[in-house]
Amino acid sequence: MSIYIEKNKRTKQLIQKSFMQILEKKSFESITVGDITKYAEINRGTFYLHYIDKFDLIDHIEQQLFADLGNHIDKLQSRYTSIQSFEKGQEQIASTLFSFIEMQLPTLKIFFSEHGRSGFHLRFRAAFTEKVRANLGKNESYTANLTVPMEYFLSFITSAFLGLIEQWIQNGLDKTPQEMTIIYIEIISFIQKK
Repeated sequence: MSIYIEKNKRTKQLIQKSFMQILEKKSFESITVGDITKYAEINRGTFYLHYIDKFDLIDHIEQQLFADLGNHIDKLQSRYTSIQSFEKGQEQIASTLFSFIEMQLPTLKIFFSEHGRSGFHLRFRAAFTEKVRANLGKNESYTANLTVPMEYFLSFITSAFLGLIEQWIQNGLDKTPQEMTIIYIEIISFIQKK
């Protein structure tokens, strides 16, 4: 990697880190590019070399978060080629996703807070839904016997899982990823018994 590329990468990381530290204390709407450049100790020109404005900056951070989550889902769901192996793998999938959420807690906590940009919950849900849809589409044997419209099925799956994640974040991650996995599996088992 060239020195120039490495320097650009470090500068982007500095801008993003500075922005997130400010976002912990101030609402997104009240943050200015001047706040970010002052905190990062860079000039405005340097900021504008990397981002159009604060909206572009937060879009990049959100998209990276969604891409990382999507990569985790892809990696896990690619292991399950049949209904039976997919169902057996639910515990591992949930555990890995809860571990990912735990690693991303500082960012998610800020984005879900009143300081984050409005609509994050909806963008997070949409990204999660599209990833689940894409992976279910790869496994026709899993969806072949689905007796409800796919949109309702996806809405239920993603809303339920994201509801657990939001509650967990609001509770300050009072449970470990393994404990959250047990809660998730117990909820699914309870629903299946009814």
